[in-house]
Amino acid sequence: MKKDNLVNPWFFEENDLYQKLHTSHSGLDTLKVADRQQEYGTNEIAQNHKATLLQIILDQFTSPLIFILILAAMLTGFLSEWVDMSVIIFAILINTGLGFYQEYQAENTLATLTTYIRNRTRVIRNSREIEIDAKDLVPGDVIVFSYGNRVAADARIIESTNLKIDEAILTGESQAVNKNSGIIYESALVAERTNMVHAGTLVVEGFGKAVVTSIGKNTEIGKIAELVSKTQHVKTPLQHGVTKLSWFIFFVILIIIGGIFALGISQGVPVLEMLVLSAAVAVGTVPEALPIALTVILSVGATFIARKKGIIRKLASAETLGSATLIMTDKTGTLTEANMKLVGIFSLKSLLNNIKGISGSTINELEPLQYELVAQALYNIDVAVTDQEGISIFEGKPFEKNIAQLAYDHKIDIAPLVSDANHLVIPFNSTHKFSVAHYNDTYYSIMGAPDILIARSNLSEQDKKQCESWIAEMSESGNRLIAVAKMPRKNNDDLHTDDISAIEFLGVFAFHDPVRAGVPKAISDIESRGVRVIMITGDLPGTALSVGKSLGWNVDQTHILTGNDIRSSTDQALLEIIPQIKIFARVTPEDKLRIGGLYQQLGEVVAMTGDGVNDAPALKAMDIGISLGSASDVAKSAASLVLLDDNFETITASITEGRRILANIQKTFMYLLSNSLDAVFIVAGSFLFGLPLPLTALQIIWVNMFTGSLPAIAFAFDEDLDHEKRPKKYHKEVFTTEVKQVALGIGTLSSVFLFVLYVLLLKTEIPLEIIRSIFFVCFTIYILVIAFSFRAIHRPIWSYNPFSNKRLNASIILALALTTITVTVPWVQSIFGLTAFPIKYLGIIFGWVIFNIVLVEGAKWWFRRNGN
Repeated sequence: MKKDNLVNPWFFEENDLYQKLHTSHSGLDTLKVADRQQEYGTNEIAQNHKATLLQIILDQFTSPLIFILILAAMLTGFLSEWVDMSVIIFAILINTGLGFYQEYQAENTLATLTTYIRNRTRVIRNSREIEIDAKDLVPGDVIVFSYGNRVAADARIIESTNLKIDEAILTGESQAVNKNSGIIYESALVAERTNMVHAGTLVVEGFGKAVVTSIGKNTEIGKIAELVSKTQHVKTPLQHGVTKLSWFIFFVILIIIGGIFALGISQGVPVLEMLVLSAAVAVGTVPEALPIALTVILSVGATFIARKKGIIRKLASAETLGSATLIMTDKTGTLTEANMKLVGIFSLKSLLNNIKGISGSTINELEPLQYELVAQALYNIDVAVTDQEGISIFEGKPFEKNIAQLAYDHKIDIAPLVSDANHLVIPFNSTHKFSVAHYNDTYYSIMGAPDILIARSNLSEQDKKQCESWIAEMSESGNRLIAVAKMPRKNNDDLHTDDISAIEFLGVFAFHDPVRAGVPKAISDIESRGVRVIMITGDLPGTALSVGKSLGWNVDQTHILTGNDIRSSTDQALLEIIPQIKIFARVTPEDKLRIGGLYQQLGEVVAMTGDGVNDAPALKAMDIGISLGSASDVAKSAASLVLLDDNFETITASITEGRRILANIQKTFMYLLSNSLDAVFIVAGSFLFGLPLPLTALQIIWVNMFTGSLPAIAFAFDEDLDHEKRPKKYHKEVFTTEVKQVALGIGTLSSVFLFVLYVLLLKTEIPLEIIRSIFFVCFTIYILVIAFSFRAIHRPIWSYNPFSNKRLNASIILALALTTITVTVPWVQSIFGLTAFPIKYLGIIFGWVIFNIVLVEGAKWWFRRNGN
């Protein structure tokens, strides 16, 4: 046997299967097992790309901001400035610790996939049935399974008794599949291989025995795992922005420090003195509080989103929600109630006579032809029946329960629902879109998508066109249609999908799934903020179009693209079309991945919903993967956001919260960066003009790290006061040109005037040590007070209540208290090199604070006036 797994094992007779796999009904012997374990390895999904704890820790030190702080710590340590060095090291540890925590908490999709085959399994070896660890299985093993067992490998069935397998994790189909040992045609898709069991699926009924054909990464779930492992998570705009910003700051600081150092040395200043100066500039320029503030903002935002029934799995994704420009959403359960109500039954005669009216009487008074439709459908549906006080209670899919209840109410024999007989010959799946069941000794009963069954029917071309027209019109009224047909039974049941042809079309069930009450308004609100909403569904175009109109969209056939259209078009052709498309119908998970990728190429920040295992690669590849709460564990683990209530309103609420997060990140960035330039101007200016340094490196880092950071963290709880003034079309970058201009513009102005203040103070007769203390207080307090102005960049401070953020008020009061202690408590004074000063100098401080409020508000006015 070749090392490659057996190709198309579902197509072989049992004896041929044994011959190909060099095994038998009695299983493998011990020697063969050992040889194959050596050849094939273990039945596990390898996690090739899992980062170790050490890798995660080391990754935290790759930021240029951390480089600068490490360099500053080394310089201060070299100069025996132990207090300065300790404070800088503390800042490094806080930043790297928080980054490590974020990455370590991120769950691994691959780990979830591997849990599906971590179990023990029954196997026949040396003609004896034993229990082993599933990882020890090899191709050729004969495994035994029954109700409640998790299948441990891909295997070909050789015996079965009433065997049903839940394959939802692979196919997305919630209905259990009947399994048997019959041969399946060679080109059968995964969902059509009724003589195969697959790793990770669950036995929900019956007993089976099968020969293992594939293990580990070669199983169907292993192939998905490998695809997911190769799919790279898209970096969020925040991650891109912080990386670019960090390198920008790093190179700017290097240039400034290099220039100052060279100038000082050329003027004869001692090297050690220049090193102190360089360390002070480096420490003063780095916004040490930025990583901490960003983490707090994201964490608080994620908590708020959780209160709205959305769980953020990846912290950085909380910000990405605010950058979303396009939502690709499922229809059923997200936009609609997922409660398919039976609203009509139509025989073929009704279709040909163009009868479209739907009313309660259509169902309450069944005609003979309608009666037959219901009776035939009972063989194709999977509904559990329990008897409670003489009343039959039905459990299953909503539309199937509707049919069962209708049959019960009209005294139609529901024996097919409670019978142990295996009626299904071909189970339904999303590829061929119909199921085939035994109806009686003469006929098969067929149930599925009406367009598919009509195409395979024996109707004349004229009648087919009439039926298709009727179906299109009914679908456009928002109804989901399920057709019923029958076909003469063959002498044997060796049947596959290609045999379903020239069938007798009987009629259609009409169901209606109403749009959720608050969804139209939620969509209108989110679209008014510049976020496009796209519907993506497996339903008929007409049904999807009707739902779109119910949502308030002005759509027609030109706004719809089907799965067939997508698969028959090139990427280039689709890139030209999809900006005008609102609805994608009849699509597969693979189509979703392709569509989302194309939108990303167009520059959109894409949020996409999904629920099946096959959706996992798409969810991971999108900017924001959104999993439904009812989805598979694999889909949830690949997603960034999990909706606990499967409701589109939760998506819009989460994006609205994401925009608040984004606004708070931007105002925090502008606030901290505008203050970071102060140290550069003060230290560099003092040196260039031959003035004594007004601040030490320790004082600068104290203000940046432990005083100015408090308001920045309080911004995490701030409201978005600018939301009405913001452009509807959000920029993909977090740190936009406007944000950078405000930070640099206000920062440059305030830094220049701060240095001017210092120069003016030196011209007075106030002693230098008192000037330094006054200047330290001015430097600290103005940073605190202007936080009120930064709450809204697009609005003047008098147009909103600047004190409405209670946490910001508390943080500023606490920072003022720390500043007061630093200046007045003797032992703290000695650490920071400060001294107390007379109360009469408070007027200088108050005047400086008022001047800066006016300065910032004037700059905001200028930016607003010039359209920034």
